[in-house]
Amino acid sequence: MKYARHNAATAPAPSERDIDFPSHFEQACKDSAGKPFAFDNDDMRTLHLDDRFIQSAMRISKPDELLLSYTRAMMGFLLFKPQPRHILMIGLGGGSLAKYCHAKLPQTRISVLEIDSDVIALRDRFLIPTDDTRFRIIHADAVDYIASTSDKPDVILHDGFSVDGLAPALCTPSFYRACHLALDADGVMVSNLWSDASDLRALMQRLHAVFDARLWWCGAGENVNRIVFSVKGAAPLLQETLQKRATQFDLRQNLLLCALLESMQSAEGKSAAAFEKIAGNEMQAAFMLLDDD
Repeated sequence: MKYARHNAATAPAPSERDIDFPSHFEQACKDSAGKPFAFDNDDMRTLHLDDRFIQSAMRISKPDELLLSYTRAMMGFLLFKPQPRHILMIGLGGGSLAKYCHAKLPQTRISVLEIDSDVIALRDRFLIPTDDTRFRIIHADAVDYIASTSDKPDVILHDGFSVDGLAPALCTPSFYRACHLALDADGVMVSNLWSDASDLRALMQRLHAVFDARLWWCGAGENVNRIVFSVKGAAPLLQETLQKRATQFDLRQNLLLCALLESMQSAEGKSAAAFEKIAGNEMQAAFMLLDDD
């Protein structure tokens, strides 16, 4: 079975394009009775909410590896917070980012918010660590949790998707303001965005209204995703500092952050009008390429 390509109007979650699955994938989907399910194909285990798209992917022989390109791009938060104290993740999925951060950032506390108990029930299939003093999965609605938490994470990884796309409640101006308020003084929120170009521009404008010009963004490999880094605070971030951090992490973890940094755009130093002109440009071009396939 040829895995379905993204459709700009309906694609719900990030995935690599054109992944082949064997014929028994269809039966596995039927057997799931509409619930999230894990599927094994050789050395790859994937998470699905339906028969259309991959929500998460894991190499069984290397469960802590970041297999999908958007997850590697989201690790770009290390450019802004190289030694995070507490990471708050919105959306568990197959736990790719949670496992990687747990393994590679041993001094960091990690909290993961997941609204779907059926997704949490699959944590053992995806070899997600058990809860302890520095790692926990919280069954909660992110809107309610972030509005009421007194903790101050210095990184929020915002990857909240449902079967139909970006969860609308997690993309509102009020939710972005709540995340800004919840962050520590110089924290960063990383948003995995998927939408068509016009909707994406609106999301970017909402983030700009909350975080002002302290936005950086980039694509994610062959995926039509945008990863946005929204930084709290007023201290300037020098390109030389970001480049030095990228080089250090590439040597340690091979995350290709130097290449990521080179591809980033920023709202810093741009007027609101100039920002709006570039807020959706490359995504429009990417969707046009998809339509031509």
